[in-house]
Amino acid sequence: MHIPTIRPAAMFAQFISLLAAASLSASEPAIQGYADFAQFESQMESIGRSDLAELESLGRTLGGRPIYLLKIGAGQLDKKPAILIVGSVHPPHVLGSELAVRLARRLTEQADQGVRGMLDRVTFYIIPRPAPDAMEALFQSPFHARVRNQRCVDDDGDGRVDEDGPDDMNADGWITTLRVEDAAGEYLVHPKDNRVMIKADAKQNERGRYSLYTEGLDDDEDEQLNEDPPGGVAFDRNFTFQYPYFGDAAGPNQVSEIESRAVADFAFTHPNIAVIFAFALQDNLMHPWKVDASAEGQKLKTSLMADDASHYQRVAEQYREAIGRKDAPEPESGEGSFRHWAYFHFGRWSFAARGWSIPKTEQAKKEQGAEAKETVSEKSEETGKEKPLPSGPSSDTRGSEDLNALRWFKKHGIDGFVAWKPIDHPRFRGRKTELGGFKPFMRLNPPAEELDSLAEQHGRFLRMLAADLPRLSIGQAEAEPRGGGIWRIVVAVANDGALPTMPKIGQINGQPHPLQIELTLPDGVALITGQARVRLDPLPGGGGRAEQSWLVRVPEGGPKALSVRVWGPSVGAAEKQVVLKRSRKKS
Repeated sequence: MHIPTIRPAAMFAQFISLLAAASLSASEPAIQGYADFAQFESQMESIGRSDLAELESLGRTLGGRPIYLLKIGAGQLDKKPAILIVGSVHPPHVLGSELAVRLARRLTEQADQGVRGMLDRVTFYIIPRPAPDAMEALFQSPFHARVRNQRCVDDDGDGRVDEDGPDDMNADGWITTLRVEDAAGEYLVHPKDNRVMIKADAKQNERGRYSLYTEGLDDDEDEQLNEDPPGGVAFDRNFTFQYPYFGDAAGPNQVSEIESRAVADFAFTHPNIAVIFAFALQDNLMHPWKVDASAEGQKLKTSLMADDASHYQRVAEQYREAIGRKDAPEPESGEGSFRHWAYFHFGRWSFAARGWSIPKTEQAKKEQGAEAKETVSEKSEETGKEKPLPSGPSSDTRGSEDLNALRWFKKHGIDGFVAWKPIDHPRFRGRKTELGGFKPFMRLNPPAEELDSLAEQHGRFLRMLAADLPRLSIGQAEAEPRGGGIWRIVVAVANDGALPTMPKIGQINGQPHPLQIELTLPDGVALITGQARVRLDPLPGGGGRAEQSWLVRVPEGGPKALSVRVWGPSVGAAEKQVVLKRSRKKS
């Protein structure tokens, strides 16, 4: 009989995890007022009972949770232009799910005449929680900002899986940060606040004094910390654009996961999707994408197309107007991200926003562009006395978001930071080691009492976005008699929406279905030139126009009108009768 060896570090990790579980119930979320999966599922079922909604599951995760989809609209939902809304592509950003649910509820429960008219023309597909397994970390103590699904992965190649993840060393219910004094470290204490860590700048002759680690032990005793955490793949690193091969939490290959594959498959099987909006950290509405002219002519497109730039800028302005803010943290790079895939590889208009960020405090606004005037100090280890620290130049913004977050927490009475305290770590014996730092989730998600007002703001933006969608119309539709039963049919098609019928990137990658126009030929009517159904070039927004003509032979006593129809799955359709005005014979 084999009795497994229990290593001391592993025993200690299990012990403190039990202490943490006892000190903070897993039924209490990291932030009060947010819905766990059971509550979220109940919300989905409630909305799904509306006459304006259909509830579906795109698949079931390894954790057994459905990936829910709501279809909201009137009439034939899959036959109209659609906006796909995806919440919380980054699972710790639970706000995205909360806002997506509230937007769905508003569309179904507050459908006034204006909203109902929008739902007659546009379908909303809403996937609030594309990665529900990882999101449950908000509701399970110790709280840790987990991004991975439940695939088992051997991250460190030692033949075991998930054996060395974070540990709640001080049993406070939070996974925070270890800062360890290290001559080869990359980090310094911020000169204005010793709670904040910044990267040393070699250009300013700075040398790092600390290394930072996620709170935890070397559970597998391989001299590494937290290198094989629970779970495997992050939803927002598993898509095809600039996929980070062999990268952390990227997966064994592109779109390898149940979650990413379910969302991508749904998108590809619904060509009526015109626009995608995601709640994501790769924000391009507060920080619109820029055009790289040098990359425009490259075969592989990796930057915003110049023809699309003005539309992204205009939609970004609408978003800032709707939510009433102009500032937000810089977006993350997003290798393998859903938002980039939606534009570069799916070929659709792809917009993303955080939905909320910590507002700048008055002090932060005053300090912008000004040198810090206050004297800051820290204790000298040699003397135990306070020693002054030099303040940085006005152009040095390192740590400014951290400083602002701390002030905002204090102003609103939010316990979002664990004070640094010394800790005896078995890996760092004889070295100054402290445990503390920002609590997970607190900087990405607002207090629950702000959720309804944020949903109202984003509802305004979605109405603007829906109004911008391409709208086809047929203006001129004439039949010119040419004699001998020959008629020339001339039709002018216009796009009355603000957005073009297809982004430039869609023309390049060929994913959106093209615009088509067709002349219906009744029995006896013969086409003389061309094809009855013709592909049209994409139409610019704001009245972009195209003209199509045919020559047909209509027999004596034939139909008095012909029907012409123009359509595209993601832009809708328009139809009109072309009257054949025959001259009367003289008696």
